[in-house]
Amino acid sequence: MRRRDDAPEGAPLHDRRWILFDAGGTLISLDYDRIRELLTDACKRPSDDELDRAEALARRWADAGLRRRLSTRELWDGYFRRLLEGAGAHPTSLDEVLDRLWLANREQGLWRRPVPGAHGVLSRLAASGRRLAVVSNAEGQVEADLSAAGFGELLETVVDSHLVGVAKPDPRIFEIALARLGARANDAAYVGDVPAFDVDGARAAGIAPILLDPHGIHQDVDAVTIRSLGELPGLLLS
Repeated sequence: MRRRDDAPEGAPLHDRRWILFDAGGTLISLDYDRIRELLTDACKRPSDDELDRAEALARRWADAGLRRRLSTRELWDGYFRRLLEGAGAHPTSLDEVLDRLWLANREQGLWRRPVPGAHGVLSRLAASGRRLAVVSNAEGQVEADLSAAGFGELLETVVDSHLVGVAKPDPRIFEIALARLGARANDAAYVGDVPAFDVDGARAAGIAPILLDPHGIHQDVDAVTIRSLGELPGLLLS
């Protein structure tokens, strides 16, 4: 765990009552089985480990792409291009596969697998009296994806950028969540895995950011950082 001493003003992390989360990459992860199903017959089917390693590097590229203000589709294509090629899939018709993935995600989110240990962590936080919610850049289906992954009863509200018309890192999307909860920014923390969205956005809204960085690829980011959700109870409840 890496700490940052000059977090936004307000209660210490262990006293903050409202804990907000990103969805994809934080509570739910890519459904690798679904990814493999959507590859063309000519592609190699990468293993979970191969996809894990490639996904970490693709995520770092996406964070840099966000700072360059690439469009949603440019980010999507660039992210999955690096994921598939980095994992060794090497599709012969990459554009066709990218289109398949894009359309499939709009029908049913590709991020649907619960992150290992996430249920237990959120259950422990809820039992301690913390109030939990999600703020996600999504396409209108993330609440259903979270419910399918077993998080529905643990979350008070889910703010989906597609449905509210504003996306991270714009602080207004965080303010929508705070308003729904009746919460104050300086008593809230936000956990996410993409610095350009999650650290910058939360900090702009006056919320203390916590960066989830399982692969240690964001050493240059100045924020409280954890390697797994399992570290959260020790950080927030101590």
